Amino acid sequence: MGAPGNVAVQPQRVNIGQLMLLAGCMFVAMFTLTLPVAQLEEFVDRLLPAGGQDGALENTAKGLFQTAHFLAYIPFAFIWGALSDRSGKRKHILLIGLVGQGVMFALIPLVGDLWLLYVARFIEGMFSIGTVSMLMTMVLDSSPAKRRGMALGVFSLFMLLGNAAGAPLGGLLAEMNYAYPFWLGAMLLVIMAGVVLLFVRESTGVTPAYSFSKAMRVLKDNPRLYIPYAFSLLDRLTVGFFIGPFTILVRDVYGLTPSQRGIYLAVFLACFALFSPLGGMLSDRVGRARPMLLGTVLYGLMIALVGRVSPDMLFVVMAVGGLSGAVLYPPSIALVGDYAGPVQRGVAMGGFNLAGSIGFAVGPVLFSLVADAYGLLASPLVAGALCLVAAGIAAPLILRRDRLERASGELQGVVGET
Repeated sequence: MGAPGNVAVQPQRVNIGQLMLLAGCMFVAMFTLTLPVAQLEEFVDRLLPAGGQDGALENTAKGLFQTAHFLAYIPFAFIWGALSDRSGKRKHILLIGLVGQGVMFALIPLVGDLWLLYVARFIEGMFSIGTVSMLMTMVLDSSPAKRRGMALGVFSLFMLLGNAAGAPLGGLLAEMNYAYPFWLGAMLLVIMAGVVLLFVRESTGVTPAYSFSKAMRVLKDNPRLYIPYAFSLLDRLTVGFFIGPFTILVRDVYGLTPSQRGIYLAVFLACFALFSPLGGMLSDRVGRARPMLLGTVLYGLMIALVGRVSPDMLFVVMAVGGLSGAVLYPPSIALVGDYAGPVQRGVAMGGFNLAGSIGFAVGPVLFSLVADAYGLLASPLVAGALCLVAAGIAAPLILRRDRLERASGELQGVVGET
């Protein structure tokens, strides 16, 4: 038994003030992460022989710069989560993540050696996953189960808006100096660390695990977590189609200019972001299973239609695709909180983020290989088919669980009345 001060007190309602603070912090984290994206070629080229005139070498160097960041997620997604579960405290790891990433963002433009740059990027990724995982876990901790979907929907809105806003501003700053996007990000992260220190409170709904190894046994203790992990992997895998072959496909099939391609992608992202709270609230009302399955099927069908409809109808396809993504994503995060108890929630969320990162890293390569082997129009078909197959496999598993939980809730209600 722990001390009385360590006993978890589950929240009865969503603390809107704390939710908005955490969501705002996630906006800054995603905004900062995407600030340097628009100038990665030029940023890496300056450290390559002959200024990156070898195109193959340039592509490899840029890919390694991105890979070094996500490579850090593999061990540290679990390590940070397990450490927070062991202590029952999230805030100190969130502060370490924000300050550490801020320091690395300030130092990265000063690195003058390519291999040292990769090392610095790995260390920055180590702190980045600590920030992201702790923020998502703290939202789970501070939300009652029946309102968890709504809270995560609002959180996803801010996360996606941060993703969308960072790259355009970073591109403008990079035209003045390649270091400016990194230094603006460093400043914002340190400022946000001060906000967290002063205003964000630890949730009372966390039970310390007291053991690092106990926290790390999350998948053995809760094998159902493979379901939301699979959906996280699938979601980020199919995003690889949109950041990979999509732009080439719509250029060749529809003759779209870069600005027109950006408009179509903006429609998709805007609908994904703006309807995420609705998707979360829907999952609170009808359960996680049906929104996830419906959203996945609709999402897959919309992806499969890319390149096979008129330019005007493509706007509809992108809008409905974004809406269906908003319906499936918040419930999949909420399932992590439903399946993992307070003792292992941190490491469980780390696994969710790791699965998504693997999908994000593999997706562009996978769908580019499909396009090269079978033609551009094969890529959306494969992406859509993966969604439909995943929904078909997952349906009996999560629908059965949903029926059992509803039956259990009704039985408890009857017992309570008697």
